[in-house]
Amino acid sequence: MPMKRTCAKSLPAAMYHYVNNWAGAITVSPARFEEHCRALAEKGLRGVGLREAEEFLLHGEALPAGSLLITFDDGFFDNCLYALPILHKYGHRGVVFAVAARIAEDAARVSLKDLKAGKAPAFPEADLPLVQGPDGPVRRDIFLNSGELRAMDADGTLTPASHGRGHYGVFLGPEYSGPFLPLSLSRTFFHTDLGVVFGLPDFRVGPGLLHRAFVPDPDFVEAVRSSVPQDFVEMTRFARNAAGLADLTRLYRRFAGKTGRFETAEEGRARMWRELAGGKADLETTLGREVRSLCWPWGKYGAEAEGLAREAGFKVFFTTSEGPNPPGRPAAVHRFKAGDKSASWLLSRVRLYSCPLAGRLYAACRI
Repeated sequence: MPMKRTCAKSLPAAMYHYVNNWAGAITVSPARFEEHCRALAEKGLRGVGLREAEEFLLHGEALPAGSLLITFDDGFFDNCLYALPILHKYGHRGVVFAVAARIAEDAARVSLKDLKAGKAPAFPEADLPLVQGPDGPVRRDIFLNSGELRAMDADGTLTPASHGRGHYGVFLGPEYSGPFLPLSLSRTFFHTDLGVVFGLPDFRVGPGLLHRAFVPDPDFVEAVRSSVPQDFVEMTRFARNAAGLADLTRLYRRFAGKTGRFETAEEGRARMWRELAGGKADLETTLGREVRSLCWPWGKYGAEAEGLAREAGFKVFFTTSEGPNPPGRPAAVHRFKAGDKSASWLLSRVRLYSCPLAGRLYAACRI
């Protein structure tokens, strides 16, 4: 008599970002990631593909017990270079949430066939997303390009989905702590859709799909642009010039009370639509297929953003909060941060969130 097949009652979802040899807060080394994937396989656990996960979350389509979802945020090139061959080696699949504005139209830099055969080319730049230059730290993030995303989509080991158009933040108000200088560029996704304007007040920035935006006055922005160099190196040197900074302070005083305004409700809706629907359309153009899943940029969103995302055609929504994922629950898919932690820790989280009740109680206790 055949054994009865057991089905997953919840789909644990692990969240990664970088997988490379750079020591960063959201980085997992290839060696650690392989330790994770090997431990999962040895315990009979399997990372499922995006389509399997979507069908489970949308329609309650059965998944074998021991299923989990392995996710990667932002769309870094190292996800393909390092993570994909490890996933393939241990029989796992996963999803990479790509930021559409960071996708360059170009041919793939690596062959997936070679990667899966263990023939990864030397690509030292992938291990240096932040380097120390002579004038301060400089971001050198490398993102997946269109050729790589199309190849990955066809391969199925690591399937692309949306992380918005630009992962943009918004300025939260007119308050600031000083001028925006090159040293402020240490974060990957820090700027707003205005772009980087050196010398502009360093306004506080928050999630663009949660907050109303403070919009700097165009005349003020132009006055700042024309007053200070916009080149990274030149601005770094300018920032060491007390006289130049004093001139910038006088410029701020000249525009006191006139540095900007808050966007209207209509402007806010249009901005969020560009981020959500625009990012979806851009990625669909790259892949040549429908994109159903969205990972919220910054992991934060409001009711209006959620409505717009549904209007844009998204069906499954991934968050950054921990918890279980029972079948038929696509509205707020929980994930836990895998991080550079031991395989035993990872296995404990997978076990926890494989049980809907235990996972829900644990997540509630953390709030």
